[in-house]
Amino acid sequence: MTTRPDQAVSTIMSWPVATIEHQATLAEAAEALTADTIGALLVLHEGGLVGVLSERDVVVHVAAGANLSHLLVEEVMATDIVTVQSDATIVEAARTMVESEVRHLPVMHDNLIAGVVSIRDVVAVLAAGASDDDVLVVPSGTRVLVVSG
Repeated sequence: MTTRPDQAVSTIMSWPVATIEHQATLAEAAEALTADTIGALLVLHEGGLVGVLSERDVVVHVAAGANLSHLLVEEVMATDIVTVQSDATIVEAARTMVESEVRHLPVMHDNLIAGVVSIRDVVAVLAAGASDDDVLVVPSGTRVLVVSG
């Protein structure tokens, strides 16, 4: 059965979610990203979501020559967390990602982490749902546009 853009984002979210503690080093985060071949880690403090660390966050510091063992995740993570509720539609999640310019979106059930959805997950559903009269444009990163004819 094909997943439709009007279905709940919970149908495409990943679970379990890869997490890391805020006091971990960036070296530990890089190892976790590599080991799980993922693009982002949800950052926790006392069990609560306090940030998101993406592979881009790590690469910026690697390129700058930083010692990853001396940087903490909390010093590098994005703290302006954008989330979506698990019952939001896939289209709503896509719009949230585009408006917020994020590639990874924590999915919440009330105040609890239910999963995470990536731009790759969302684009796959939108592309599968596009008809011959639709145009799917993905110029870069999180910019996704679906125009109906």
